[in-house]
Amino acid sequence: DHCESDLLVVYPMGDPHLGMYSYAAETGDNFNLDIAERHLCAAVDRLVASAPAAETALIAELGDFFHADNDRNQTKSGHALDVDTRWSKVMQVGLRTMVYSIRRALEKHLRVVARVVKGNHDGHSSFALALALDAFFSNNPRVTIDLSPAAHWYYQHGKVLIGITHGDTSKMAALPGVMAADEPEKWGATKFRYWYQGHIHHEDKKEFPGVVVEAFRTLAARDAWHAAQGYRAGRDMRC
Repeated sequence: DHCESDLLVVYPMGDPHLGMYSYAAETGDNFNLDIAERHLCAAVDRLVASAPAAETALIAELGDFFHADNDRNQTKSGHALDVDTRWSKVMQVGLRTMVYSIRRALEKHLRVVARVVKGNHDGHSSFALALALDAFFSNNPRVTIDLSPAAHWYYQHGKVLIGITHGDTSKMAALPGVMAADEPEKWGATKFRYWYQGHIHHEDKKEFPGVVVEAFRTLAARDAWHAAQGYRAGRDMRC
């Protein structure tokens, strides 16, 4: 009853990597499926409580929601992955976590739009997650689950235009031109334009003519490969 129609709140989820396993003695932090669910739900609780009462919320899952795309436990290029438990269980927990996140957002916001982005770790399972969410909330007129398979996706809110992508298919410097080419009418109708991406697991923000491109951190710990490579970015989630 008291939501503000001129406000939009965005909840970017940077690469949750549900199903990834990390051993603290090797990587610096323990991480598994239970920890991933607990951290993501707690972060959503904190952010929803802190967010302004915007009429619309956009839950922007920025790709690699799942660490592995199937029970082969490999990337699409064939690299072995450190995984926790069984792939079927990871899928169930992933759906439960996203349902929880959307329900929490509905307690604060009149409408919730959710976008699940295809990542380089979960090219097929990410779409399965979106389909399951669409079926789950099919009778709720306050929830929209976007099912576009496009690598670059756009959302306009008044004078604001937001582009969302994982970040594995386009360099940051190319994204302003991609937005202008894909959405020339929305580009001309807006004044504040943003790209949100994941993939690189660290905070990065660059301003280009007409567009700010921002990459977000992940809540997930480092796996053994990233720890050995010297990656040491912080972990957080924002709204």
